[in-house]
Amino acid sequence: MTLQKYILRQVMWPILAAFLSLNLLFLVVQLLKVVEMVAGSGVDGVSLLQVTLLFLPGFAVYTIPISILTGVLLGFGRLSEDGELIALAGAGIPAVHLWWAPLGMGLLGALLSVGISSFLAPAATDYLHRNLVQMSKRQVVASLQAGKFFEEIPGVVLYPRARSADGKSWDGFLMYDQRPDRARHLLLSSRARLEPAAENDTLLMHLQDGELHARDWKRGRYSTVRYGRAQVQVDIAVLVGDRTRFIPFMERMTMAELKTASLDPERTPRERMQCASTWHRRFAFPVASVLFALFGSVLGAWGKLRGRRSTLLASVSVIAGYYLLMRMGDALVERTWLEAAQAAWMPNLLLALTVLSWMAAKARRL
Repeated sequence: MTLQKYILRQVMWPILAAFLSLNLLFLVVQLLKVVEMVAGSGVDGVSLLQVTLLFLPGFAVYTIPISILTGVLLGFGRLSEDGELIALAGAGIPAVHLWWAPLGMGLLGALLSVGISSFLAPAATDYLHRNLVQMSKRQVVASLQAGKFFEEIPGVVLYPRARSADGKSWDGFLMYDQRPDRARHLLLSSRARLEPAAENDTLLMHLQDGELHARDWKRGRYSTVRYGRAQVQVDIAVLVGDRTRFIPFMERMTMAELKTASLDPERTPRERMQCASTWHRRFAFPVASVLFALFGSVLGAWGKLRGRRSTLLASVSVIAGYYLLMRMGDALVERTWLEAAQAAWMPNLLLALTVLSWMAAKARRL
């Protein structure tokens, strides 16, 4: 077995283990949010599994670079703990010869991450969001209870009096809409059936034998309309948006849409900044796979880590530092002190300078 194959085997399995563990952890966290959001909506296990799997591409963009750093550090940490690095150095093998296999893994991870973040993740996240919107609308319908007011829709009160004999509609229904920028109205119906609309963030109400009372305060008018049959759409975009806010709108956009949105004068400066930063980060964070692999190789090959505790501590420290630099870049962009591209690539640049400076200092000592 050649040296590169041996090193590759030492780092590959920890990388895979870290990748699976991180994705499982993130899935559990997001699944708790989804289960809470769709509780009682009649979602079956297959649909819930489908929604869960749709999270994976978005997670992979972040878990691949982190897993490469953690796996490389764990692999070299084991070699250092067993004294194999000392044996390799005693055999005259330079530390730089141990870096090629991890760097190859880092390059592979970067290419994979770029493909996922640019194409697969946005499509999966957009489909996930549409699924969650439908589930959220079904959950609203399922949450209605006879004789109880439903007030989760901001500015709207729903009151179903009693369940009909068919079990699919209500005998006696009231809706009071007091949302701003529209005429207040009270809708009464002897029978009503609610269902999620297929295309937009609304509920579709099928009504029979009722009255509509409307008051336009701006014009000082009060109107009453009786109807035999009517169909009304109730806008619940605010409620749906609140329940799905953990999926940022930028994550659902394609690269072309992000580029266009970052230059759109009709969007707020903050939204343009967010879109531009997201566009650059879809390249910047995958490139961090190579830098993480190099950092882990340099740190591990020189025998600076011994034991899993110090290895994991080093991994967490680097990842936390990278994350803090990302957030700092966002803050500087909001203050217009940095451009979006500079903020997105700043963590990579500082990490690269740190590793290169460390390598240069080590070379001078040798």
